[in-house]
Amino acid sequence: MTAVDGLLHPRAVAVVGASERSAMAGRLTRYLRDFDGPVYPVNPNYQQVHGLRCFPSLRELPGPADLVLVLVPAARVLSVVEEAGRAGASCAVVLSSGFAEVGAEGRALQEQLVEVAGRYGLRIVGPNCQGLLYRPTGLAATFTAAADGAQQPDSGIAYVGQSGALGGSFLGKAGDRGIGLTAWISVGNQADLTATEAAELLVADPNVRVLACYLEELPDGARWQRLTERAAAAGKHVVVLRSGRSAAGERAVASHTGALVRAGTAFDLLTRESGAVQVDDLDELLDVAVALTADPRPGGRRIGVITSSGGAGGLAADQAEAVGLVLPELDAAAQDVLAPLIPAFGSAVNPVDVTAQVIDDAGQFGAVCDAVAESDQVDAVLVVLTTIGGAAALEVAEAILRSAKRSTKPFAVAWLYSHEQIAEAGSMLRRNGISVLSTTNAALRLIAHLVPRGDRRAEPAPPRGLARFLDRPALTESEGAQLLDALQVARPRGRVVVDPAEAAAAAQELGELVVLKVQSPDLAHKSDVGGVLVGVPAERADSAARDMLDTVAANAPHARIDGVLVQELLPPGVELLVGVQGSKHGYPPVVTVGMGGTTAELYRDVASALGPLDADQAVALLRQLRGWPLLDGFRGKPRCDVAAAAAAIASLSHAAVELGDRLAELEINPLVVRESGAVAADLVVISDSRR
Repeated sequence: MTAVDGLLHPRAVAVVGASERSAMAGRLTRYLRDFDGPVYPVNPNYQQVHGLRCFPSLRELPGPADLVLVLVPAARVLSVVEEAGRAGASCAVVLSSGFAEVGAEGRALQEQLVEVAGRYGLRIVGPNCQGLLYRPTGLAATFTAAADGAQQPDSGIAYVGQSGALGGSFLGKAGDRGIGLTAWISVGNQADLTATEAAELLVADPNVRVLACYLEELPDGARWQRLTERAAAAGKHVVVLRSGRSAAGERAVASHTGALVRAGTAFDLLTRESGAVQVDDLDELLDVAVALTADPRPGGRRIGVITSSGGAGGLAADQAEAVGLVLPELDAAAQDVLAPLIPAFGSAVNPVDVTAQVIDDAGQFGAVCDAVAESDQVDAVLVVLTTIGGAAALEVAEAILRSAKRSTKPFAVAWLYSHEQIAEAGSMLRRNGISVLSTTNAALRLIAHLVPRGDRRAEPAPPRGLARFLDRPALTESEGAQLLDALQVARPRGRVVVDPAEAAAAAQELGELVVLKVQSPDLAHKSDVGGVLVGVPAERADSAARDMLDTVAANAPHARIDGVLVQELLPPGVELLVGVQGSKHGYPPVVTVGMGGTTAELYRDVASALGPLDADQAVALLRQLRGWPLLDGFRGKPRCDVAAAAAAIASLSHAAVELGDRLAELEINPLVVRESGAVAADLVVISDSRR
């Protein structure tokens, strides 16, 4: 038995700090009565605790305890853990608080805790956690009051999370619905055992079919990817709720991309790519976990909506698009079947409005459900009900259930009425694997989450020897020109001059009007300090260069100036931002595209994906932008060369994969896309200084 195996399958459990006077300690010992092995309360002040013989110390137990539960003041925890290690325990669950969550002194104590446990090969869960439950062995090693109540049927759903309070809420909500969790682990401060490790343990368990996770800290990317891949290979599902998704987090300030891409984007994209489901609140975490234990799942994003309320059906139709679902018009064959079942003042199109008249006839309503589910235009069925309660609600629910059992497509119900009035009907549907939600929006989101995703990255391109370009913290644009050439990304013609007096001569070679840009590795946003001039007449380039350098010196006196880039003025086109954040913390690089130029942060019209991308995937990313019509011939203008833009995006994404964690950021802003061609008008390259 490994140390972690002892967490779920201990031969015996010891409770240090057992007591009948403390509510928490009392619950902990009382819950353990169902454990299928010996339970040893430990407290020198008691002879017995809840009918169990109590021992003065771990040294005096009649046999070994693989799992030790620690519920003593923080100052005593280290001595208890050392005693547990000497006694041969494999795991200790430290329920006590007073560690890293309280500040520097607590962090130091937590580090000592890990060091002491490590000397004995003892794994630590917590500290500052609420313990665990594991139904197959009857283990209820927790003090949360949410574990009270009758045993519910085993659902195959497991939970792991960092917050004990939210974990208790999840456990309580599941109990209210009659759902018995197979396993439940609260990891607290993750001093040793992380949420990802606990999740790996549960995914490997044959009793678990769906894993629900609550995360507060981003896990290591490579480990998270392995976890989700193992779950998918085993035919299991992972649902995750992550807090802190709106925080600025580790914001890079060197480029527009850093300000536009929030922390955790790589995690979100990797989670979606793996087929795991990411949700936004605790109810949704439970709803989706329960729905994933049932079959079938939708084969696509087309839904048929059946309702007795035209208004409710209209709401569903309005809300479907926002979550990526579509309501196709039912074909003629389906409408022919529905026509005799629905009054003339109803609708057989989609949403299907059966009116209150049909709802009163369960058989007729069931026939409508059958007809919609049988349509080839539908991948899932949503039934939206309003003021139907009591005995009538139960009849309607039974009709829905009969139809769902006959169908190969999933059903969900949005029931917009008093919980008390629909309690029996809703419970009956849920027991039979049909989700019942209280709003149309929640029901639509649930269906959208159940649609399998097929996101996959492209295969990496052969190495091109790009590491030589990152031998310094940052490149000036002129230095980055060689990198663009290696990537086969077009750039404007230009020449760097050290003496402003040479600018006019350089400009004469490039056209009547030119662009002047100060070259400094310290200035990513050159225009912010007056370091960019556009449309300068060639004959005035020398004086304009001097004025620009004076302005930059005044605004950024400490910046190192390497010269002035004199560049040809590009014809106008659609300006895009193309940025890549390099690999870090085990995550692939994140590729971001958006409407570019100096207003990129103002409009924040961006879309992101994991690299590498091929050209088709790059086009799909561009299509996600609100500004896509500008590329596609808006109001009769010529279509832009999207293929050239996609090739540049794909090339940058492959470069980021090759450069790996050497690269912090690479950004083209703007990439000017015209009717023919796409040209990188400005470039920022920053290497990762942590290497």
